[in-house]
Parts: sequence; structure tokens; C-alpha cells
Amino acid sequence: MRLTLESAESRFTEEMEREHEIRNLKETVGALRDALEKQKAGTASEVAQAVAEAHNEIRDLKGTISEMRLELERRKAAGEEAVQKVMAQAAEEGRQLQSSVQALRDQLEREKGRHAEAEQLQKRVHRDETAELERTIQTIRAELEARRAQK
Repeated sequence: MRLTLESAESRFTEEMEREHEIRNLKETVGALRDALEKQKAGTASEVAQAVAEAHNEIRDLKGTISEMRLELERRKAAGEEAVQKVMAQAAEEGRQLQSSVQALRDQLEREKGRHAEAEQLQKRVHRDETAELERTIQTIRAELEARRAQK
């Protein structure tokens, strides 16, 4: 009987050890579950924070892109305006130069006309003076011949 008693005590002790081990394992599992839940909550929080930061960064980048587009459009418009202004100035300068050239051509034509008139006048005066001198020479010759004939 003693064997049975020892065996029952031994089984009881083993059972107590198993229950103690089971309780320890249950506590460990509970602690591990709690730690896992805390880690999941921390990870979820970190992920949510990372997503929020990414959204903020995306929003900021979109704002920057929008501002850069506006600045680019302003600069493009300013460039086109500058080109238009230069083209208008060049066209105006071209018109002014054409006007100046035409005015100089007109003035040159008037000067040519005046010069031609002055040349014609000079030729006429020269011809008249030559004719007058020739008449005077003939008159003087006639007088000289008349005096020679009288002598």
C-alpha cells in the first residue's frame, strides 16, 4: 500500500507541477499576448504617424509644385510680353527707318532737281556770256577794221 500511496503522492506532485507549469505557461502566454498587443498598437501608431507625415509631405510638395507652376507661367508670360515688346519696338524702328529713308530719298531728289536747275542756269548764263563776248569781239573787230580802213 505504501507503493500506492507513494505513487499517488508522486502523481499528485506531478500533477501539481504540471498545473504550476500550465499556470506559468498561461501567464507567459498572457504576458506575450499583452506585449504583442502593445507592439501592434505601437506599430499601428507608428504606421499611422508615418502615413500622416507622408500625406503632409505630399500636400506640401503639391503646394510647392503649384507655386512653381504659377511662377513658371508668370515667367513665361513675362518672357512672351518682353518678346512682343521687342518685336513691337523693332517694327516701330523699322517704320521709322523706312520713313527716314523715304525722307532722305525725297530730299535727294529735290537736291538733284535744284542741282539740275542750277546747272541749266549756269549753262544758259555761260552761253549768254559767251554769245555776248563773241558779239563784243565782233564789234571790236569791226571797229578796228573800220579804223584801219580810215587810216
